[in-house]
Amino acid sequence: MRRREFVGLVGGSMVVWPVQMARSQSAGKPRKIGYLHPLTIDTHLSFLSSLLRRGHELGYVEGETILLRTAGGDLSRLPELVRELVSLDVGVLIVVGLPATMAARSAAPDTPVVAVDLETDPVKAGFVDNWAKPGRNLTGLYLDQASLTGKLVALMREVMPDLKKLALVWDPNTRTDQLEAARNAAGAAGFETRTLELTRPEEFSGAFARLEGGTGVLLLVSPALTGNAPLFAASALRYKLPNISIWKPIAKAGGLITYGPVLFDAYFPRAMSMADRILKGATAGDIPIERPDRYELVLNMKTARQLGIEMPPTLEATADETIE
Repeated sequence: MRRREFVGLVGGSMVVWPVQMARSQSAGKPRKIGYLHPLTIDTHLSFLSSLLRRGHELGYVEGETILLRTAGGDLSRLPELVRELVSLDVGVLIVVGLPATMAARSAAPDTPVVAVDLETDPVKAGFVDNWAKPGRNLTGLYLDQASLTGKLVALMREVMPDLKKLALVWDPNTRTDQLEAARNAAGAAGFETRTLELTRPEEFSGAFARLEGGTGVLLLVSPALTGNAPLFAASALRYKLPNISIWKPIAKAGGLITYGPVLFDAYFPRAMSMADRILKGATAGDIPIERPDRYELVLNMKTARQLGIEMPPTLEATADETIE
């Protein structure tokens, strides 16, 4: 081989090799999203179906580039499931609720996390430095618990001005942030409170059966408890308990009042968009924590009649939806 040909070959290789290496590195970068829920991955539920719909719009495929895992209510399995997802080459985790968030942080500290946690104050929990710039390996969707819980208590007082007692249904697997906010708001509104510590929807009926007459129920948020709207609504109605929560499916299933963020069409899908941004090179700690920007009030008038409650006309007029 002549010297000129050799130099040309080497020079060409020097140009080609870095390009090939870059392509190889790009191809080897994880393009999978892991999803972890403590209780269920039923794709018929509005929560998960809204995420998957957004994932499909972004080009991800369930079972290939979106991997779903659940602990089925056994929270001790969460760290194991996190490690399994990481071993399958996921580049980011979407986790639901506090136990799943903690499992991801401990079992895979180097994997970016998008948390969907409607129960926790992420700054108080030490997950992020602040809402605008988390600064760590985590971002996600959270609520302003104090103001939202205060609104729920105020609505219950408006609907039932003579109600004396309010039972706070709380999952002890979540932090006390929302419980403390509810107790403070209820005390200020003149309610005597009682805390029902429940971890599974199957406990609703037994707990409600032990409540005294003239008690209202405020369901605090929990991935385990809010996932079964029909069971909550049926149990509350069976024992004639006026009730309120943030979860719109509960009003649809027969609950009395819900007031909360518009979750399924506008809010939850943002978690998938965040995960996509991270896989495309963004740093989780640079993506601001997001809060809902739209809220809605839903009143179930049929349930109100069954409970003998007359809704204030002003409240009915301002409701976003009434169920007859």
